[in-house]
Amino acid sequence: MKLIILSLIISLSLHFLIIKSYTITEDKKKKEEISKVKKSDITYVKLKATKPEPIKEIVKEEISIPKVVKSQEKQKTVEVKKTVEIKKVAKESKAKKQIVNIKKAKEFQKEVLKEQIVKKEKSIQNKTLEDFLSQKEPVNQRVLNELERLYGREFQTYTKVQKAFLEKNLDNFQIITQRVLSRLGYPKLAAKLRIYGSNIVEFMFNPDGSISDLKITSSSGYNIFDAYTLELIEIAYKDYPKPKTQTKIKFNVNYTLY
Repeated sequence: MKLIILSLIISLSLHFLIIKSYTITEDKKKKEEISKVKKSDITYVKLKATKPEPIKEIVKEEISIPKVVKSQEKQKTVEVKKTVEIKKVAKESKAKKQIVNIKKAKEFQKEVLKEQIVKKEKSIQNKTLEDFLSQKEPVNQRVLNELERLYGREFQTYTKVQKAFLEKNLDNFQIITQRVLSRLGYPKLAAKLRIYGSNIVEFMFNPDGSISDLKITSSSGYNIFDAYTLELIEIAYKDYPKPKTQTKIKFNVNYTLY
C-alpha cells in the first residue's frame, strides 16, 4: 500500500511540473510577441516623424488663402461705399436744382405781377362778370330777333350782363314752362272747344330766385289760356336759371292741340 501511495504522489508531482513548465513557456512567448509589437510601433512612429516638411507647406498655403479673400471683400466694400456716396451727391444736386428752379419761378411770377400792376392790365381773375359776358361769342341771330320782337327798344337799355343772361336763357324759360304744361295737361275746356293760341308773359326775376309783377302783356284772346299761363309760371319759375341782377323776363307760351 505504501508503494502505491508513493507512486501516486510521484505521478501527481510530475504532472504538476509538466503543466507549470508549459505555462511558463507560453508566458515567455506572449511576452516576446508583445515586445515585438511595441518595437514595430516605435519604428513606425519614427518613420512618420521623418517627413514633417510637406505638412508645414500645406498649412502655410491654407493660411494664405483667407488673406486674399479678405482683401477682395475690403475692395468690394470700398466700391459699394463709393457708389452710395456718388448716389447721395447726385440726389443732393438734383434737390438743389429743383429748389433753384422753384425760386426762379416765384421770382418770375412776382415780376409779371409787378408789370401788370404798373401797366394796369386786367388779369382773368380780376375781370368782372360784365367783362366776361361781354366777350365775343357766336351770336344766335334767331334768339336776338326774338328778344327784339319781345322787348323792342327797351332791350338796348339793358346792361351787358342782362343781355347776355336773356340771350343764353330765353329758350330755357320756354322749354321749362312747356314741360310743366305737358305735365299738368292741356286746359280741359280748351280741349273740349278744340281751341289753341299763344300769349306773352312778363315778370321781374330777382337774383334770389323770386318773381314779382307777373302779368300777361299780350293776350291769346282766350281767358282760359291767359289764366292758365299765370298758374304755369307760379309753378315753373322755381326751375328757371337765376340772374345775377334783377331782370325783366318776357317770352311766349304756346298752346297747341295734337
